Amino acid sequence: MINIIADSDIPNLDEYLKITIDENLFNINFLNFKKINPKTIKACEVLLVRSTTKVDKSLLQDSNIKFVGSATAGINHLDTNYLNANNIKWNYSPGCNSSSVAHYVFSVIAELIDKKEMNYSSKIGIIGYGNIGKKVAKYLDSIGFTVVCNDPFLKNINLVNFNKILDCDLISLHVPYTENGKHPTKNLIDKDTLSRLDNKILINSSRGGVVNEEDLLKNSTIKYVADVWNNEPLPSKAIVKKSLIASPHIAGYSKQGKLNGSLAIASAVSKYIESKKEMNPFNFIDPSEKKFIEVLPTPTKILPYPLSVFKESFDIRSISNEMKKLFNQNIKDEALSDNFNKMRSLHPIRNDYDTREFEEKYN
Repeated sequence: MINIIADSDIPNLDEYLKITIDENLFNINFLNFKKINPKTIKACEVLLVRSTTKVDKSLLQDSNIKFVGSATAGINHLDTNYLNANNIKWNYSPGCNSSSVAHYVFSVIAELIDKKEMNYSSKIGIIGYGNIGKKVAKYLDSIGFTVVCNDPFLKNINLVNFNKILDCDLISLHVPYTENGKHPTKNLIDKDTLSRLDNKILINSSRGGVVNEEDLLKNSTIKYVADVWNNEPLPSKAIVKKSLIASPHIAGYSKQGKLNGSLAIASAVSKYIESKKEMNPFNFIDPSEKKFIEVLPTPTKILPYPLSVFKESFDIRSISNEMKKLFNQNIKDEALSDNFNKMRSLHPIRNDYDTREFEEKYN
């Protein structure tokens, strides 16, 4: 019997595990992320988390954990060096909420157009041409924007160099957070980069550390839109105040995005169990074959959707006003971080638009 500890906010996980794994092979205990600690996980073999749990030596060193799964598209909260060095297998859910984050960007752009901060003749630059960047670029191009993209890891004749991206009126970041390697993204947007972005718009829905916030505060003209922050859940009050639009890390919070994360982790756990030499074989069902798609009614038979559709389903203005109001209050740091997490947990779960037909058309 494999004992599993899982974050209680990973939706439908118990159901999906039972789809893929014989119920007699595992026992699962769900905990609020605040109660996931060295004591509660000590006797367990599998740990399943969200980005709210930092998984490192301090959490795992006295435990029996052999597998860590995260129902998230990013791995900043996982100390993968420690996991690898201690032969702890791990997995995550890349691309699970790509549509949701793309929709966030579309809603932001619709709001910026309403605010007359930009228009349909504005040139848009995309940094990072992965799961999200491709969706953002293809949609914006299809409705008439001039879009250019950069990704140093891809060889594509349609991609441009980094310097050309900085000439755009609006830049949207869609990169992972990395500190090492040939193209680290830590402080990718720093004082030198920012000096070329006067009076321009920067959208960060990737990771807080990609933008050097201290340098950003010294630029008096840049228009900053952020959903991610350094030191979450206690971002700098100054950077929140400076932001034209601020939101509490909810860009990826769609119903389908969360379910995709749960499905991916259920699949990873089942493969981990299946790979154990001492376990008897069992019938494995790939959860990716199951369809759990619930989408909003298609407003028109002709795709793509107009920008206004995304704004109507994602009221970014109200979200930003609420966050700015929170960070203008004179309250203690502990209360502020608790309220940040509360805003995330209470964010209405919206549906993704089904853009598969659109993506096939523009591939």
